[in-house]
Amino acid sequence: MPNIFIITKEIEMAKKLQSKLAERGLTSSFASTRDKVIERIVRESPELILVEMNGQASQTILHELTHGGKIKSKVPIMALVNPEGLNQPADYLGIDDFSFWPYDDRELSFRIKRLLQKNIKEDEIIRAGDLTIDLANCEVRVEGKVMELTFKEYELLKFLAKEPGRVFTREALLNKVWGYDYFGGDRTVDVHVRRLRSKIELSGQTFIETVRNIGYRFKKEIEVEVKD
Repeated sequence: MPNIFIITKEIEMAKKLQSKLAERGLTSSFASTRDKVIERIVRESPELILVEMNGQASQTILHELTHGGKIKSKVPIMALVNPEGLNQPADYLGIDDFSFWPYDDRELSFRIKRLLQKNIKEDEIIRAGDLTIDLANCEVRVEGKVMELTFKEYELLKFLAKEPGRVFTREALLNKVWGYDYFGGDRTVDVHVRRLRSKIELSGQTFIETVRNIGYRFKKEIEVEVKD
């Protein structure tokens, strides 16, 4: 479950916010602006940082987060802002989103979840029409529904989808997906393709095409987005 790291001057406010977020399925921890915040963040590796902008200390911490270079990976940063603070927009350069203070916990939870979803590593996602392949979690979805694939079905789909339009012979697929030491015949590829199609082409959309007398390819006409 994603962990939200709250930075605030008011600990009681943080405890209340922590409770509200928990009601909406979000876990969190918090630190005072007087604590060694950056060290805590590096140690805990949160999925999102929420900073209450209240005084010079929070401004300093925000600057360290956005320009200090101590946070190695890109962690989304959200600020709780007093509406009057927007008169100085330069103070908030580098943040990913903000919510006004006092906050509405429903809106805040929505914004947090939106940022968490947006921060999914795009270089680990392949999208083709209604098909999504999450390489980080080895998960395949069609129209949002998780598909139950075997390991070889997943590996076969991933291999083909990474190079849409390119034709692979059955022998090439055996070598690349099953390995050079695999002694099964071409029939193995046909069986796996057939089973894979039956699972991912539920809506009638074709993802894998048969190239007669040669092999298979991932359909190029589908808009495929591959980030690596």
